Amino acid sequence: MLTKHILSLLLTRACSMIIVYFAMILFSSSVGQWVQKSPSRLRTLLSTIVCNRGSVILGSFFWILILSQEDLVGRQATFVLPENAILKGMGFAIAVTFGIIERLSAFGNLISIERDWVVTVAAPAGNPYDLTHLNAVMRRIDLVCKLISPILISTVISVLGSIRLGVVFTGLTSLISIPIEVFSAKRVWNSSPLLQAPRAIPTSQPGTATQETSRSWISRTRQYFHGFEMYFSTSVWVPSVALALLHFNMLTWRATFITYLINIGYSLNIITLARAIGSVFEISSTVITPRGIDYMGKTHHHASTSPMDEDDESGVRLIASDQEGNRDIQTMIGLQRFGLWGISWQIINTVPVVLALWAISAQQDEAENLFAIIRRVINENVPPNAGWSVVLFSFLAFSRLGVWVFDLTTQQLTQTLVPGHQRSSFAGTENSIINIFELLGAGAAIAFPRTEQYRWLALASLVSVLISWIMYAGWVRRQRGHLIHWEKLARGFCVNERGW
Repeated sequence: MLTKHILSLLLTRACSMIIVYFAMILFSSSVGQWVQKSPSRLRTLLSTIVCNRGSVILGSFFWILILSQEDLVGRQATFVLPENAILKGMGFAIAVTFGIIERLSAFGNLISIERDWVVTVAAPAGNPYDLTHLNAVMRRIDLVCKLISPILISTVISVLGSIRLGVVFTGLTSLISIPIEVFSAKRVWNSSPLLQAPRAIPTSQPGTATQETSRSWISRTRQYFHGFEMYFSTSVWVPSVALALLHFNMLTWRATFITYLINIGYSLNIITLARAIGSVFEISSTVITPRGIDYMGKTHHHASTSPMDEDDESGVRLIASDQEGNRDIQTMIGLQRFGLWGISWQIINTVPVVLALWAISAQQDEAENLFAIIRRVINENVPPNAGWSVVLFSFLAFSRLGVWVFDLTTQQLTQTLVPGHQRSSFAGTENSIINIFELLGAGAAIAFPRTEQYRWLALASLVSVLISWIMYAGWVRRQRGHLIHWEKLARGFCVNERGW
C-alpha cells in the first residue's frame, strides 16, 4: 500500500511539472514583455510579490483538501473528508493552476529584480557594489535559502507528524512574508532616485490597437514569435542557449535522480549528506566568481603589451551605453574567460560521474544475475561499490562549482550585452527556452523509467553538457578570435625549461 501511494505521488508530481513546464514555455515571454513595458518599477515588483504569495496561500488550501480525503489520511485523523475522485481531480487542477501562477509570478519577480533593479542601482564596474558583486551576493542568498528551506520543511513535517500541517506552515510563511517583502521593496525604491525615475516605454504604431483587438490571438502569436526573433538577434543568445541546455542535465539533485539513487541502494541520509556537500560548492561559486572575473580580466596578467590582448579588447562588443571604459572591457574579457573555465570545469567533472554510474549499474546487473533469488527472499538491494560511490558524489559536488560559475558569468553577460529596452523581454524568451529543455528532461525520464536505463540518461546528460561547451567555446572564439594563446603557452614552457 505504501509503495502504491509513493508511485501515485511521483506520477502526480511528474504530471503537474509537465503541465507547469508547458505553461512556462507559453507564457514566460509575455511575462518578460509585461515587465519591460510597465512604467513603474515598484508597482511591477509589488504586483509579482502579492500574486506569488497569494497563489501559494490559495494553492495550499486546495492541497489540504486533496490530502484530507479518507484514502490518503485515514479515518483516525482529526479532519477527514470522504473519498471523492471528482473533488480530488478538481482540487488537483486548481492547485496546479495556482502552481503555474506561482511560477510565472516568481519568474516576473526574478527578472524585475535581476534584469532591471540590480542593473539600475549597480555601481560602476570596479566599485564595491558593482554588478558582479551584487549578482554574486544575491545568488549566494538564493542558494542558502534553497539549502535551508527543504530542511526546514522536512523538520516541521517530522516534528508535527503531518504533511497537511506542513502545507499549512508553507501557507502561513507566505502570508507572513508579504509585508516583509513589500516593506523591503519600498525601502530600496525610496532610497534610489534611479529606480523612481519612470522608464521609457516603446511606443506602438497608430492603429495597431484596433487591429490587435479584432485579431487578438493572431497578434499575440506574432508577438510571441517576435520575442524569439528579438532573442536570436542579440549578440549573446549563444551563451544563453548554452546555459539553458544544461537544464536537460539529469545529473542534478532533482526528484528523478534522487529516486534512482534510492532504488540502487543509497540511503536517504547519504543522499542528503552528498547534496549538502554539493550545496557548499554551489555557494562557494558566489565567492570565487567575482575574484575569478577580476583576475581573468586584468590584462597585465596576460602580457598586456601583446597584440593578442589588443585583439581581446577589440573583440569585446559593448552594447550597453552606460557600461564604458577600460575597466568594463576588462570585465567583459573576464566574464568570457571565466565562463569558459566554469563550463570546462563542469564537463571535466561530469565524465567521472557518468563512468561511476555505468560501473554501479553494471554491478547491479551482475548482482541481479547471480543473487536474484536471494535478493527476492531477503528483499534487499546490493549496496553500491564504495569506491565508485566516492567518485560519484565527489565529482558531482565538484561539478556544481562549474555550473554556477557559468550561470553567474552568463547572467552578467546578458545583463550587460542586451540593450536596456530589451533586457526583460530577452529574459522572458530565455526562460521559455530553459523550460523547453526542462520538459525534454522530464519527458526523457518518463520515457526511460527503469533503474537500469538511467545510465543512458546520464550519458545523454554528458552529451548535453558537451554541446553546451562547444556552443560557448565557439562563441568565445568568435568574440576574441581565439580560445588559447598558444604562443604565450609555448613561451611559458620555454621559461620553465630554462628555469629547470
